[in-house]
Amino acid sequence: MSEDTGRKGGPNTVFIAVVVVLVAILAVQAFLLLRPKPPARPAEARAAVAAGASQRIETVGDDVAPIRIDFYAPLTLEWHQRTIGLLRDYNDEHPGRIFVRLMPMGNAECDAEINAKGITCAVIFINGENEFTLPDGRTVELYQRPNQATSQMP
Repeated sequence: MSEDTGRKGGPNTVFIAVVVVLVAILAVQAFLLLRPKPPARPAEARAAVAAGASQRIETVGDDVAPIRIDFYAPLTLEWHQRTIGLLRDYNDEHPGRIFVRLMPMGNAECDAEINAKGITCAVIFINGENEFTLPDGRTVELYQRPNQATSQMP
């Protein structure tokens, strides 16, 4: 009569478990090494960083213009550089209509001013307001609320 010891977790089982774990680790490392790298920061954003845009307040337009825009954000990001380009183009095409104050996050003066208004993330104020009702009745708020699934900046 043969006797079955019923051993569980014997040497073969432990060896297989170790091999599976090692293969999983190698697969994760291969993925990390081979995944696509994020694209390089666009040339206009690199130029803005080199020019110190992330640290100083800049203005566009006529300081007595009827439309005043305060743009507080990390201004070196690609999409913010595009927005700044559009504002500059608009000012070139319609001189005297807008005055834009570019307020970089991380600038102590800008951070203090925005925080005093109770804002904690990127915001655009137009004539002191950041919430508007469009002609079709939709409400638009130009404020990026951090860490919310509904956050958006039009």
